[in-house]
Amino acid sequence: MSQPRDNLQLYGPPAAALLLLAIAIGRYIVAARWEQNFVSLAFALFGFVSAVASDEVADWTGRYGWTSDSYWTYPPIWVRVSGFAILIAVIVLGFRR
Repeated sequence: MSQPRDNLQLYGPPAAALLLLAIAIGRYIVAARWEQNFVSLAFALFGFVSAVASDEVADWTGRYGWTSDSYWTYPPIWVRVSGFAILIAVIVLGFRR
């Protein structure tokens, strides 16, 4: 593969997540209702962490099955897509009131 394409695959999703987080923080600052919108900002931060560090979040949110030997985690791609969905939902719906 070419170098620009490799860089885009490697740095594209975190850069997009950072851009969405910056938009969410900007909307949080513009709304100027700090206490009422804190939950929306917390969801945005969790979405950012899920989008950037999907492997770690999948490990943190795993659970045991029927026995303690069977530890189950969500696939990291599901966690990453869910993080982006949370970020977009917070931007679109989170600061309306």
